[in-house]
Amino acid sequence: MEMQLTHADGGVKKVVLAGRLDSAGVDVVETQFSASVVPAGENTIVDLSELSFLASLGVRMFIATTRALSWKGKKLVLYGATPPVMEIIETMGFSDVVPVVATESEALALCNA
Repeated sequence: MEMQLTHADGGVKKVVLAGRLDSAGVDVVETQFSASVVPAGENTIVDLSELSFLASLGVRMFIATTRALSWKGKKLVLYGATPPVMEIIETMGFSDVVPVVATESEALALCNA
């Protein structure tokens, strides 16, 4: 599991996750992900295009981060999910809590809305 941090347009934080966000993957990135996103209190978009699997622990990580950012008046938006990952997102129904869109431009628009 790998994580890269950059900034997108408009000062929005961008996180790219690559690999499997299963229990082992969450163990590798959760602390770094949360520590990089939550304290800064910035709108954040997460690129899922290189994520091959998403387990319930990964979903929990996204929901916890979304809640923490919302307390600061900020948003977490996921985008670019591959068909297998999108199937998991739809099956679990967590897109009602964490916004999931198709493209980076849609994610940025949602953050800036």
